[in-house]
Amino acid sequence: MKKVVSYLRISSASQIDNTSIEVQKEKIELYCKLHNIDIVKTYIDEGLSAKNTDRPDYNKMMEFISNNENNIDAIIVYKADRIHRSLKNLMVMIEHLQEIKVGFVSLTEQFDTSTAQGLLFLQMIGSFSEFERKLIAERTHSGRISKGSKNLFPGGRIPFGYKLVNNDTLIINDDDAIIIKEIFKLRCKGLSYEKIGNHFGFNKQRISYILTNKIYIGKYIYNGKIEQNKINLEVPPIVSRYLWNKVSCKK
Repeated sequence: MKKVVSYLRISSASQIDNTSIEVQKEKIELYCKLHNIDIVKTYIDEGLSAKNTDRPDYNKMMEFISNNENNIDAIIVYKADRIHRSLKNLMVMIEHLQEIKVGFVSLTEQFDTSTAQGLLFLQMIGSFSEFERKLIAERTHSGRISKGSKNLFPGGRIPFGYKLVNNDTLIINDDDAIIIKEIFKLRCKGLSYEKIGNHFGFNKQRISYILTNKIYIGKYIYNGKIEQNKINLEVPPIVSRYLWNKVSCKK
């Protein structure tokens, strides 16, 4: 009887292509029962992306199967993208599994890397998954650029001091704006970042960020760590340019 571990994952960030943990578990258990396979352990990561390997149960699983004393024959998943969405990461894992003589089985794609045909099919499926991921990223990038060109909020974290209306327009949050103005006034009076932060329950890094963020004079810049959009929006200013310049001179 083959001994395997099963891996289940669901991501809270993208529910569209998710299959529930219960369904994944049910399908894998039925497959193993039909093929006389013993599931030694089941590892589950919920609400985590498969873009990287920063997943608690994934790492526990890899450590477990890498121990020869556990005599694991394969990892079994419902679908390949449950364990890795990146073709590069998937193939790195497969290479490691080949070194320790552990197979990889995906029910949906119907392949087993213990065979040459299965490994080739895996590479083909992985290529299509990678293409799909990049296509989605490009569409997101284009969408942000399009919204930015219309002076609409492109997405991301809503800046402190503002709120979003109609899902695309930044307007001033009056309650938070009072705090923003007071922070600038206290800095003009010579108070340190630390003292200002203590007054409002913020750390000095957040105070520094507020005092140097041009959104408060009406210039919102969205770049994006990966996309590098360089989107510039005009938004309602919270402090005057005079007050901004006065604070800038104190740096």
